[in-house]
Amino acid sequence: MSEEIVPPAKVIFLMAIGLMSLIGIGGALGFQAFGQDFIQNMNKYNLAEIGRGGRLVYYETPLGEKMVNVDIGFDLNTTYNSTHGLVYWFKGIELPYGSTIIDAIQNIHSAKEAELRVYNLENSSIFEKIPITDFQSLEFNVTYGSISGMRYIDEINGIKNVPGLLLQWMIYFWNPEKGQFVYLTASPDRFTLSHRDTIIIIYDEFGGWPADCCSGGGWEYNEYEGALTR
Repeated sequence: MSEEIVPPAKVIFLMAIGLMSLIGIGGALGFQAFGQDFIQNMNKYNLAEIGRGGRLVYYETPLGEKMVNVDIGFDLNTTYNSTHGLVYWFKGIELPYGSTIIDAIQNIHSAKEAELRVYNLENSSIFEKIPITDFQSLEFNVTYGSISGMRYIDEINGIKNVPGLLLQWMIYFWNPEKGQFVYLTASPDRFTLSHRDTIIIIYDEFGGWPADCCSGGGWEYNEYEGALTR
């Protein structure tokens, strides 16, 4: 029985850079012609690297339905005013077991609550939570691209990937074992959600490495008590 070798994180990131470059040069069709196995392997390696693909947590309703409850944050890289940025948080999204990140995005308006996190641009550890009472009226128009049958986020509210400039939508999830957010190169429609997952979707420059949004200085994301008490 052969042992499957999982590439280190640096290799996975380099694979992601190659993906962005190929899309920028030849578009999705050109990438598909390059080879379908590349994106399939990138998804597989990334999921193995972060410990996904095995047993996932869920809860059962009184009727015996298997469900998960997750949070999603959106950082559109926009500002609240001249001194503050903002992040949208949708908390307590209930989904059937087996749902993916894209399923969660499509059901944000079913969240139990939502809030703005308005943070100081000079020191993001200083932020204020502002409840959004009528969040069902918020519009998050999401457009997806597809590569080898797997979807990726291409545009949200008119903010579009620019592969030539490495500006893109990036996805992180909170890994409780590592105690930090982990960057996903896996396709959002191949990442199966576990109960109490926290996902953050960010628009920023890839720049050779994912934006250091969550593991070092992104304090506006670093509050997980809600997920732990559900």
